[in-house]
Amino acid sequence: MTTRLSIVEADNSWHASTDDIRAEIINRSYTDPKRNVCQRMIDSFKRAPSSKNTSIEMEETTSAGDQNGLHRTLKNRHLQMIAIGGSIGTGLFIGSGLALANGGPAALVICFVTIGCMLFNVCMALAELSVVFPVSGSFAAHSSRFLDPAWGFAMGWNYGLGGLTTMPLELTAAGLVINYWTTSINVAVWITVFLIALLIINLFGVRGYGEVEFFMSLVKVIAVIGFIILGIVLIFGGGPHHEYIGGRYWRDP
Repeated sequence: MTTRLSIVEADNSWHASTDDIRAEIINRSYTDPKRNVCQRMIDSFKRAPSSKNTSIEMEETTSAGDQNGLHRTLKNRHLQMIAIGGSIGTGLFIGSGLALANGGPAALVICFVTIGCMLFNVCMALAELSVVFPVSGSFAAHSSRFLDPAWGFAMGWNYGLGGLTTMPLELTAAGLVINYWTTSINVAVWITVFLIALLIINLFGVRGYGEVEFFMSLVKVIAVIGFIILGIVLIFGGGPHHEYIGGRYWRDP
C-alpha cells in the first residue's frame, strides 16, 4: 500500500511539474517583450493548453483553467459594459423601426419578451457551466465535455463562421447609418473606414479592445436612454408640430 501511494504521489507530482512547465512556456510565448507585435498576434491564435482537457473532472478542469496561459487583463467595468453593450445590437437601431411599422407596438413587445426569456435561460445556463467548469473554450468546450466532442467541434466552427458573417453585416449597417445623413460619399468608403479602424483596434491587444468596447458600449447605452426620452417627448406632443400621439398606434398601428 505504501509503495502504491508513493507511485501515485510521484505520478501526480510529475503531472504537476509538466503542467507548470507547459504553462510557463505558453506564458512566455504570450508575454515575451522581445517578440514583435506580428508574432505575438500570430501566437494569440494558438490553441490554449486547457482546450484538450474537456473530458476530465471538475478538479482537474479548474487546475487547468488556472494554468492555461491566459491573463485577466480586463477590469470589472470592461466586463460589465461589454455585457451590456453586447446586448444592444444593430437591429435595435436599424431593424426596430421596420418591425414597428409592420407589426405595431404589441407585436414588438411580444417578440422582445419571448426572445428575452429564451436568451435569459441560455445565458444563465452558460454562466452556471462557466462557474463550475472554468475552461478556455466556453460553450464549445462545455459541449465536448457534456455531450460529444463532435458536437463541440461543430459548435466551435458554427460560432466561428457566424462571426465571419456577422462582421460584414455590422460594417454594412454602420455604413448605412452614416449614409443616412450624407449620400455624397459612397457607402463602400464608410465600410472600408470602419474595417480599417476595426483592424487597428485589434492590434492593441485585450486591454485596447476593452477600453474601446467600454466607451462604445457607453455611447450605445446613452443613445438608447436618449431615444427613450425623445420618444416620451414626442408622444406627449413635444415634436415640431406639437401633435399629441398618446396610445394612438396601439389602436391603429
